[in-house]
Amino acid sequence: MALSDIILTIFEFAAVVLLIVGFINEKKVAAFEAKLARAIRIHLRNRRLRKQRELAAAHANAQKRAPADVVEETPIISITDGKIRNFHVA
Repeated sequence: MALSDIILTIFEFAAVVLLIVGFINEKKVAAFEAKLARAIRIHLRNRRLRKQRELAAAHANAQKRAPADVVEETPIISITDGKIRNFHVA
């Protein structure tokens, strides 16, 4: 027998054993399936809500105007040699 045949036989035997155990503990298996389905639904819902919150936070953090702590610089006009030049306060 080749190695692949041996491995295939082991997997088939394991599947039969798990099927028999599943029939014996049918209520426990059904309860596990229900819990697993519920956990998957909760995970998908939480993931969707988390993505929505991240998107909302990204839109809220988008800068719509200058921050309040930024001092607006006003230009100072100086006249030298008859020419008007604008300078900004640094």
